[in-house]
Amino acid sequence: MAYPEPSPALVATLILTLAWVWAEECLGVAPNPDTQQIHGTALGRKKREPKCQVGAYLHSNRTHCCMRCHAGTYLAEDCQSDSLAPNCMPCPKGTFTATDNTLRKCISCQRCRSELQQITLSKCTEKKDTVCGCLPNQFQSEPNTLFKCKNCSPCHNGTILKNCAKDSDTICVCHPGYFLHKNNCNPCSSCNEEECKKVCAAIPSSPSVKNDYWSTQGHTNLLIGLVVVLAASLGLLFAVKLIKQYRQRVTTAIFYSCVSTQQPKKEPVSEVSKVVINERKAATFAPVPPQIENMWTANAVPRSMVEQELPDCVRPAGKTQLPDNPVVLYTVADHVLLSRWKEFVRRLGLSDYEIERIELEQRRVRDAQYEMLRQWRLQMGQGATVERISYVLNQMELSGCSEAIQEALAGQP
Repeated sequence: MAYPEPSPALVATLILTLAWVWAEECLGVAPNPDTQQIHGTALGRKKREPKCQVGAYLHSNRTHCCMRCHAGTYLAEDCQSDSLAPNCMPCPKGTFTATDNTLRKCISCQRCRSELQQITLSKCTEKKDTVCGCLPNQFQSEPNTLFKCKNCSPCHNGTILKNCAKDSDTICVCHPGYFLHKNNCNPCSSCNEEECKKVCAAIPSSPSVKNDYWSTQGHTNLLIGLVVVLAASLGLLFAVKLIKQYRQRVTTAIFYSCVSTQQPKKEPVSEVSKVVINERKAATFAPVPPQIENMWTANAVPRSMVEQELPDCVRPAGKTQLPDNPVVLYTVADHVLLSRWKEFVRRLGLSDYEIERIELEQRRVRDAQYEMLRQWRLQMGQGATVERISYVLNQMELSGCSEAIQEALAGQP
């Protein structure tokens, strides 16, 4: 019985199958049950890798996700499951991690290089690297960590177009007669290269000499002008001072004519009267207490003997309380020199704070004087007497106005 002869296609398929089986056996490749097929249909599929959320990473065996380690720590051991945290250890001294990470060790801190004139702006921490920089008036010559600190150009013989920055030098523009070389303005007389000759070609000969001449001449003229202005100002101030002194003398002669050198010869007084007068002169800023005044009246010499020591125009006014009358207050203000007004109210007992406050509130001088007297009267109460004003004016050697004040009081209803 004769067998049919096999077709060439069947023979080729058989040979390829045997060759594939032999190759797998030689390479040691075992058949994967997940990829075995029956009649072209897969028996199983590979498992999908889990998709991790933000802030997590895929485990090395690709079975679950783990949270990243925080800044300042590193990953020492992966988590065992999604519900467990990884083992994160803090960075040792001299190392850091700046962000959340999965690093197996921390990054070493950089060192500022003193040989490059670098300085430490902030030290390294477990969460931040060392920050290096330069001293003031210096800039970083390179953009990387190996930068060198160089001094900013001062722009001598030129003007600054742009100031020195952290990573850039000063930009200079040279004066006429100078050219820029390595950010320095050099005189055209030292130019030996073609590039600088082009810059200096349009400038007349000996520019540096002319520039220095006009610069020196300008400085001399400015100095002379300043001296003239200063001398004129001093002369004007001196003239104003002389005019003020002259007006003060004239005013004093008009208003205080009663204070004259032609006073009657003073009668001798006893030692007790001198003690009373000296005690009265010592009380400059505070009113005379009633107890002391009564003691003077009871124990001292008669009042007429004490009054003989004072000028005729400075008779004691008694314990006459100063009335709250604008006419009287303005009369007092009109008879005290403006240049000694603050001294007058200070001696009366008004504080510097009250004086400055009233000056700020009342811009007009006359209104300020009235308000100061009114404020003093309110503060002193019964102590605000005409006798107190006369006593203060006598201490200031301005006793002539006491008579005018008493006349104003006498004319009041």
